[in-house]
Amino acid sequence: MILECKYCEAVVNAIEIDSYEMDPDDEPGPIRFTFCRCPKCSSALLASQTDLGEGFDEPYRMYPPQEGRLNWSIPRPIRAAYQEAHSCLKAKAHTAAAIMCRKTLEGICAEHGTTERTLVKSLERLKEAGVIETRLFEWAEALRLYGNEAAHDVAIVVSPEDAKDLVEFTAALLEYLFTFRNKFEQFKERRAGRAKK
Repeated sequence: MILECKYCEAVVNAIEIDSYEMDPDDEPGPIRFTFCRCPKCSSALLASQTDLGEGFDEPYRMYPPQEGRLNWSIPRPIRAAYQEAHSCLKAKAHTAAAIMCRKTLEGICAEHGTTERTLVKSLERLKEAGVIETRLFEWAEALRLYGNEAAHDVAIVVSPEDAKDLVEFTAALLEYLFTFRNKFEQFKERRAGRAKK
């Protein structure tokens, strides 16, 4: 199993010791937990994988804790684009991280059925439709502009701080659009249901 060892600071082919599968009612599908050890330093590693109907996804290191995990409610292609942005950040490929954040934005627009000729027009359409509010539109515009500069201007150097912020803004945008907005709608429905009783 390919995992990143926090202590070696390297991606390793972890040695699998044991695994356990469960299918909880409150999750989208079966989850596999695998206990491993690093072949270089013998550190303990715990990974999880979820099966959303297309087989188990890439392993995610749960222990030692790892950043960059998004909620399963975010569509797989968009999660994959974000994960690549996060991987670029960790690899100190800051310009690539900015470009992948922009690509994630394109995925958000496509997922909401907005496929204008330009990304700026697609984002404006999402704002007009009420999918994103003014503050989130500002975040999305910043991601778009920085991603454009990173992709088209060879002289642009994305700083580590800016790359980290871009990746974090992208994660916040994704969690809001695909997780918290849906949870709030479900919350309102439950409240309305109880009020009728």
